[in-house]
Amino acid sequence: MRRGFTLIELLVVIAIIAILAAILFPVFSRVREKARATTCISNMKQQGLAMLQYVNDYDGVYMPFSQWKSRLDPYMTNRDLWKCPSRPQLPWYYGHGVNIGCMHGSILVRGIAEAHEAIITQPAQKIATLEWDRCNAGAPCGPPGLFHGGATCYWAVCRIHLDGSNLLFADGHVKWFKLEQYHSNAERADDNGYPVPPDAVPVPEPIWRQFWDVTWQR
Repeated sequence: MRRGFTLIELLVVIAIIAILAAILFPVFSRVREKARATTCISNMKQQGLAMLQYVNDYDGVYMPFSQWKSRLDPYMTNRDLWKCPSRPQLPWYYGHGVNIGCMHGSILVRGIAEAHEAIITQPAQKIATLEWDRCNAGAPCGPPGLFHGGATCYWAVCRIHLDGSNLLFADGHVKWFKLEQYHSNAERADDNGYPVPPDAVPVPEPIWRQFWDVTWQR
């Protein structure tokens, strides 16, 4: 004669299911985010093609920083390609920043905006655009705060995809990086453009220059 489960047996089964769920849910979450990151990379590759078409049409000169997405938009087949699936709430013209460079003391760190392709050394290593929380981005030598009416922030970093974000390089390829590889250990910028945490530290200068200064070469 079959007997039912005892209360203790049911509690054991429930406990096992809870443990398995606690183990598997983070795994499933990472898999979903990895899939979204892959879609984002595919979208940004289309952005890269648009950028290179623009450069070809404008005699080798990259887009200016002012309304740079609007300048590339005619080369895009679909505005949804501007959007990241991990941040679907953002309008198409937000979510990425173009590398505008910055001043480092008395030295100019040359960004991609309005640069001629002839001056760019190692274009496969130079950031053109990247996932960013303002429209214009730059190296971590830039000052904290908001500039150009809030469009520019040097610390508006994003940790969107598994503690990293996608970067579009001057040659049109896209790759995922952790921020500690090209910028700083900042988590984000606050509403006033200051890094969070306040004591965030940039990566060493030879490292960030390799990514942000289009004229710099080791």
